[in-house]
Amino acid sequence: MSEDRSRSWSGGSSASQASLGSQTEKNGINPKRLLLPPKVKDFSWELQNEFSKPLDPRKMSGCDWRKVASRLGFSKIIPQLEKMENPTIALFRECTETTTGMLLDILLQLTKFSTEESPRSTDSSARSMSWRLQNLGHFNFLDETGAPRGTPVHQESEEAEEDFLSDESKNIWVSISGEYQQKKLTDFVKAAKNQFPIATQRGNITEKFLCRILGIEYGQARNDSYVTLKGFLELVALFGPFKPGPDGCLQKMYDLMKQSISRHEGQKESWFAGNMDETEAANLLSDQLPGHFLIRISSSRAHEGVFVLAVKTRDNGVVQIQIERDLQDNTLLLADQKFSDLMSIVAALRRDVLLEYCRELLRNPCPGLPLNALFTGYESAAARRTGHGLGRGKHLR
Repeated sequence: MSEDRSRSWSGGSSASQASLGSQTEKNGINPKRLLLPPKVKDFSWELQNEFSKPLDPRKMSGCDWRKVASRLGFSKIIPQLEKMENPTIALFRECTETTTGMLLDILLQLTKFSTEESPRSTDSSARSMSWRLQNLGHFNFLDETGAPRGTPVHQESEEAEEDFLSDESKNIWVSISGEYQQKKLTDFVKAAKNQFPIATQRGNITEKFLCRILGIEYGQARNDSYVTLKGFLELVALFGPFKPGPDGCLQKMYDLMKQSISRHEGQKESWFAGNMDETEAANLLSDQLPGHFLIRISSSRAHEGVFVLAVKTRDNGVVQIQIERDLQDNTLLLADQKFSDLMSIVAALRRDVLLEYCRELLRNPCPGLPLNALFTGYESAAARRTGHGLGRGKHLR
């Protein structure tokens, strides 16, 4: 960060900064330690992203980006921001005159409110925001019980242990030979086949799907490819623990391949887009008729198991809505309802309008999605193997 952009936000003399200074000093915090740009509009993308991680997910208490927007005077644009994949970053773009002191004052109030309301909550927005503020300003605002503490911590803090979300996932990763931070793709696939023979007996199709999700090119370079720990953690966050059975990661992926295909006017299309960002999804849907849709992996929150539903609507163009993940029970959250998988969400939204900001029923998958050939090709091959493939099965033995 350049010298002129590294000034302390407490260096100004505005009322909001003075208020924040007194608020933080009450907790034993020296605001001069927080070296951030004086204006929110000058935040780097990395800073914006750090703030958005705890603020973007909707909280039952309301202590998320919506309350920040309201207290900053942006209540009127909350409906528009709700359509964005990263509403916090979109909000920051509107903060042309907002000082960093004003923003942090609001965030401190939110953490105080959240910890007073639910000090023992394991999914507290306050606990998450405290971690972000600690990471940015080298202060620990909450103690282990969630109560305000304000004790300075050292910059050289140890990195938090990776969250595998289940013992099964951690055990299989550790059991694979190789470095802890990455495993050879061939060793990873071999371990998966040994541990879960039923889920991987469908040949190379499941392996190809794995590679697409992990960002690995399947082909001649397969023997030289690696699965990173980061990629594995995102995989289990998105699809569930690496374990046998119907709730296991590979079985969930297989079910998605098989059940995400729709038929329309003789064509088979899958609505699952895999890895895709907000702009690409909007471009693909912009020329489609209302009711066309896709579901993609969030480009910024895959590590939290978040997907995004993108729909072409009559009134609002392309609307994109986050599908949250409850990592405790491995369910998906949308419109204040829990769903076991993406197929259940699509089925529900084909029947009923559940979203206030998207009044369009889901009709047809967006054509030409990246995984379509893989998924529909698998279905055709499976049908031929079982003798149900477009009249050709009777010739197979």
